[in-house]
Parts: sequence; C-alpha cells; structure tokens
Amino acid sequence: MFIGYYNLANFITLTGLASSVVAICLAGAGHYEFAVIAMLIAGISDMFDGRVARHANREDVKAKMFGIQIDTVCDMVSFGVTPAVIAYMLGCNKWYDYILLVIYAACGAIRLAYFNMQAITETEDLSLKTFTGAPIPTICFVLPVLVMMLKYIDPCVMGWVFRAAYLILGLLFISRVKIKKPGVAVMIGILVICVAAIVALLVTEPVKPMI
Repeated sequence: MFIGYYNLANFITLTGLASSVVAICLAGAGHYEFAVIAMLIAGISDMFDGRVARHANREDVKAKMFGIQIDTVCDMVSFGVTPAVIAYMLGCNKWYDYILLVIYAACGAIRLAYFNMQAITETEDLSLKTFTGAPIPTICFVLPVLVMMLKYIDPCVMGWVFRAAYLILGLLFISRVKIKKPGVAVMIGILVICVAAIVALLVTEPVKPMI
C-alpha cells in the first residue's frame, strides 16, 4: 500500500526523527532543557538502530539501502538541523550566526553523504568498521555541556563558546580523522553519559537564553 520498508530498525530511526521534531518545537517554546533531552533521545535511537538492523541480517539489498538512506535523512534532522535551531533559540541569532549555523549544518550533511558513499563503494555488506571524520551525533556530547555551562557562566561569554564549539565540531565532521566504530562497552558508556546528562539537565536550574 505504501512505499518504503518497515521494520524494527527503521522504526527506531523514525523514533529519533520524531524526537528531534519535538526538540525543535520545545526549543521554539523556550523549553531548552527538554529540547536537548529530546535530542539526546534521538541520539540514543541512532545508537541502536544500526545494531538492530545488522542483527536482523536482512538479505534484501534494497531494504538495506533504504535503511541507510532513511538513517541519513533522520540524522541530518536530528544532529544537523535540530542543534542549529536550539543554538539559534538560545541566542545565537546575529547575522554572523546564520553563516556559522549554515556551515555547521553543511559540514554535517557532507559528513553523512561521505559516510554513505564509503559504505556503498568500499564495503560488501554496507557496514564500515572505521569512520572518517567525527560522527555527526557527537553533538549529543557537546550541546548538553554547553547548556549546562550557560546556567552558570556569563551569557556574553557563552555566546562565543557556543560559536567556537559549533565551528570546531563542524570542521571535525569533515576532517580526515579516523575513528573506530564503537563496541558494546563503549555504547553502554555512551548510554550512561546520556542518562547522566538528562538527569543533570532536569535537576539544575532552568537555563536562560543568551542576549
């Protein structure tokens, strides 16, 4: 009846997309901590969808290709667009911030497209063992820290910290640094960090936007 391939892995991917759309709406409403938490949920979803897909051991090449493509599209929204919107709503809204946020998002898009190209042209099973460039979900480690710092540090100072962090991270996306795909132990560590970040965002005082 409908186009596409529907399975558990893609459902997890779309859950991350839904969480990111909610994050954008929350940021627009001024609920910044909850916006970051929703983005972290998208990060957790992204961490598990690929592993679920690999364990499913699908033989259908089209289904595998569809999974890669929908994951890329959702990642662009979750970790390219959503962090840019949150930063904008927090106060990175000067004319030069537009340029900076576009650069960040563009670098994320390049990183995702390059990953797909490598998976398709350099592997037989569409699964890379090593990443080139920082993975775009790295923003899930950076943004919660920035928001926590904004609670306690002068907003004028944090404005430039935000800009520097986004620019550096964007450049790391398109760098040639090689990063080994994380194993189970690392993924568990990442999950613990995400949960700790969620708790910290909830129990500390509300963040105020930069002026």
